[in-house]
Amino acid sequence: GIPCVTADAVTVKELQELVAANPQATVTVNLETLQVQIGDYTAPVAIGEGTRRTFISGTWDACGQLVANADQVRATATKLPYVGWGNLAAS
Repeated sequence: GIPCVTADAVTVKELQELVAANPQATVTVNLETLQVQIGDYTAPVAIGEGTRRTFISGTWDACGQLVANADQVRATATKLPYVGWGNLAAS
């Protein structure tokens, strides 16, 4: 997973210029401090708190979580009248 962060227009422009000037530069996004860094340049970024937590905790793989918890997903789905997966429990 690659976190999608946002920043103000001035910061984005500066980041674009830094990458254009040095395409091999390492770009570091720190989700704990909510900062992006390229060389000596550091700027604040934003990301939704729920998404941030999933990346920090290592649980960002939603598909992997569904597969790992398939039995619970099936059990819940069979109880939902609007899903229509009555035969899902037998799968």
